[in-house]
Amino acid sequence: MTLYKYNSADNHLDQRWIPARLWQDRVAARFREAAPKVVEHEGAHLWSWEGKIVGGRDGGSADGPDNRALLDQFFGRSGARIPDGSLPPSDPDLLLEHMDHGSVYGYVGFGSTRKWDIDDPALRHEVHRVYNDWAMELNARDPDRLMILPILPVFDPASVPGEIRRLAAMGCKAAEFVPFDGPHPMFHECWEPVWQAFEETGTVCACHIGGHVKTTIPPADRGERMAYFSCAPFSLSRPLADIVYCGALQRHPGLKILFAECRAGWVPFLVYWMDRQAEERPGLFRDTGLDELPSFYVRRQMLVTFEEDAIAAQGITHEDNVLRDILVFGADYPHPQGTWPDPSPIFYEMFRGLDAALRHEIVYERMRRFFGLEGPPAGQVATPEMIAEDGAGKSRAHADYE
Repeated sequence: MTLYKYNSADNHLDQRWIPARLWQDRVAARFREAAPKVVEHEGAHLWSWEGKIVGGRDGGSADGPDNRALLDQFFGRSGARIPDGSLPPSDPDLLLEHMDHGSVYGYVGFGSTRKWDIDDPALRHEVHRVYNDWAMELNARDPDRLMILPILPVFDPASVPGEIRRLAAMGCKAAEFVPFDGPHPMFHECWEPVWQAFEETGTVCACHIGGHVKTTIPPADRGERMAYFSCAPFSLSRPLADIVYCGALQRHPGLKILFAECRAGWVPFLVYWMDRQAEERPGLFRDTGLDELPSFYVRRQMLVTFEEDAIAAQGITHEDNVLRDILVFGADYPHPQGTWPDPSPIFYEMFRGLDAALRHEIVYERMRRFFGLEGPPAGQVATPEMIAEDGAGKSRAHADYE
């Protein structure tokens, strides 16, 4: 019997783990030639669409001759079962087994198709439709635990509310909303029907760090790539501020937003500074129509994820720090820099001296409540006291992740 200690609000179904024929077997016939497929190119099996070859670290496919090497690279040190030919993040039975191996109950999974630069709008819609239907099929294996996120077609704002409602009718608890790829910023009125649909259906709006679909990882020359990765968490700062200050959360108190893989140490300063603007620019603040300071809405309706964050750990020791109300764990499975399958040594250090009940709230209960998970029987949930010393004496090794 698994004793569940965590819920994880940030995990990944990268394109390398998607079955190679997913779109070829499911798209309408007129899209088949241009639709995503895996092709052999210069000795590698890579994804391709519209005649374009996808290179880089995320361009390959594990559904082919490189399967064993990729399985060993991503899972070899985990101690989890990794059968030859398997695609663990897209095999719901194996995925649940992996989550059990890491004492994780609820799983939120972000896909890579949000990064796919597809020129034909009709094909792009079809690619999203196929992926979203497939994601919901995977979730159906255990709807309370699995939330592999459908990806909303934000490039066409008018289509998004209908897709939210369509997915909600299929039992969808959360969907990915990419704040970088729409034709207008988050404060624009075109998104108002989207916020309404999220609230109306109770679907969580899930946002992940990143950039516009055409954004590419810069070269390593003169430290440019390291600088890029250093600033990556802050990509969600402007969408967060736009959503709060445009009044979306006030108008829609049932709207719930998750910001994933942004880490958390920087968030309290942003929220504090947003509140400061209300004090320093009272005329502009009145013009927003907000009845409360931004921090009120952030606390009431938003979550941010962390994996390992010493600065956030320092912050949550202060009673009035916003992170005490919005922080949740994300294992970042199966990425090498993530903390699956055993984050306990990190938590032991991060939460040393912290009230056990608050630690349990952050790593398990808050996400369960936010996403409306029923959870396992009471006897299968670790109590805060059970894991008070969990991780003592263990150390965490960091993987090299380019």
